[in-house]
Amino acid sequence: WTNIEAKRRTDWSNFKDQDSFALIRDPKKRIMSAWRSKVNCDTKAEIKEHRGDIVPKLLNLVGPSSNITARTDKGFPCLDLSEYLAVLSQIHGQGREGLLDGHFLPQHLGCFKDVPPSMWTVVTTIGGPNALCSLKSVVTKSANMSNTDDDCQMIKTHASAKGFELLKPTRADEVILDRITSKEYEMSGPS
Repeated sequence: WTNIEAKRRTDWSNFKDQDSFALIRDPKKRIMSAWRSKVNCDTKAEIKEHRGDIVPKLLNLVGPSSNITARTDKGFPCLDLSEYLAVLSQIHGQGREGLLDGHFLPQHLGCFKDVPPSMWTVVTTIGGPNALCSLKSVVTKSANMSNTDDDCQMIKTHASAKGFELLKPTRADEVILDRITSKEYEMSGPS
């Protein structure tokens, strides 16, 4: 997001009395997208925030017990997918996932840390068929959501969404993805 400045709320006492709107992402797709745009060694594009300190911060968070080191032969620190997921798994196993950078932070430890999704007025994915109308109804305090589906869908333009379907995690990677995203799926309920 650009041109948005947000501060973490500290007083949640009257949250249920206020209208609220949250966009969530599929946990596995979010983790894979973060790898693709922030950690991946095979990228051709130079992504500023991706190449400097994100990978070293991940490795520092996992600590000296990890035998994984970043590749630097590309001119920037990076990890292949299996190494990245192994690092995240170790961080989750240590109970340190709450210290992860916002790109990797589980959603239940972000905006839902203090208030579960059930207490929000609207929780939806950006691809939800009524996402835009739901946002408008919260902002305008209107219950009118009679627009057609075409008028209610947000346009998805996330930078790392292109080619996502080409990412093929191994079976071992899928097991790790299942484990590190299970609490997020529990939080968001059945899809």
